[in-house]
Amino acid sequence: MRAVIDARPALDPRRTGVGQYTQQVIRHLPHADPTSDYVAWYLHAKGLLRPRSFFSGVRAPNLTEKASRFPARVFGPMSSRFGVPRIEWSVGFDVLLATNFLPPATRSSGVVMVVHDLAYEQLPQTAPHMNDRWRRHFESWLRRAAGVLVPSDSTKRDLLEVHQIDESRVHVTPLGVDMAAFAPAPPEAVDAVRRKYGIDQAYALFVGGLEPRKNLEALVRAFATTEPGTRLVIAGGPVRWDPKAADRLDVAIGQLPGPARARIVRTGYVSDREKVALMSGATMLAFPSLYEGFGFTVLEGFAVGLPVLTSNVSSLPEVSGDAAITVDPYDEQAIAAGISQLFDDPDLRAMLSAAGLTRASRFTWETTARCTVDALHAADVVAHG
Repeated sequence: MRAVIDARPALDPRRTGVGQYTQQVIRHLPHADPTSDYVAWYLHAKGLLRPRSFFSGVRAPNLTEKASRFPARVFGPMSSRFGVPRIEWSVGFDVLLATNFLPPATRSSGVVMVVHDLAYEQLPQTAPHMNDRWRRHFESWLRRAAGVLVPSDSTKRDLLEVHQIDESRVHVTPLGVDMAAFAPAPPEAVDAVRRKYGIDQAYALFVGGLEPRKNLEALVRAFATTEPGTRLVIAGGPVRWDPKAADRLDVAIGQLPGPARARIVRTGYVSDREKVALMSGATMLAFPSLYEGFGFTVLEGFAVGLPVLTSNVSSLPEVSGDAAITVDPYDEQAIAAGISQLFDDPDLRAMLSAAGLTRASRFTWETTARCTVDALHAADVVAHG
């Protein structure tokens, strides 16, 4: 089997969860399926003058790279509106892993879509970039795709409740966490990041893009009602599809009483190294999201050994199990009570830290890769017999 992986999300300089997922899939799929050939395909318009390899660190003889020399600003609109240029013009394949919902333009029947969540249906106000054209394409590809990967049973239920799709083509493929990458940072790294952002007290930490479904406006209002002497650190930058969400968060913070407003720290987008350092120094992770297809950030917090407060909706209880405090994300008093409980109870924090580490160890990228390999081979049979 020859499989192409849409590697574009992995090359985003400010990778979100989809980019992290894509990077890990590229790292692990070739090793999980050494008898197949894998191609990491991406756009690199500058490659004619400055060719380079982006995935040489994978060190797998069955992984190659293929760059299409189209500017992304041209390729995207042409692909979605006119169905050209088709990916098979650049690289041949049996199956194509579309890592971010929709595949690039292709007439191949061997497409496996990765549907990370159904937020655009569950909370349409949080996904303004998924317009009517996008939704028509999504529905069309669900009917055509040889396979669909979803990261949780929750997302599978959401998909099947709304869309007419053969359940046998839907594969639950939980994501993983790199425990080594999220080992606690050394004290000097924690001290450095605290000095950089002026974090001089114990703090609750949020990590993620500033978008509506992360529920940040409710989080800051809830935090403002907790006891003084602590801080809330919000680590993340605006997202492309809703940059005004960051402005709305600024308004919500600006409406808080002065003392509460002074307890909130905005870092902006942080590097992976700074993220681990911030997690290592935090008292807790506060992640009361309204909807998640999986909940990457919860696993990352677990891997660092961080006590976690998260939501009791969508996939979050499925991922967190009994290793986190879960609250109704629409109940600001419940969010505030959970935060206060974690600040005040060191025994509870120690128990959750240990439970989180155990929980995180059950989610590995090797398992994700094996499940994905099975789905790709099944799709190859569906598409080609």
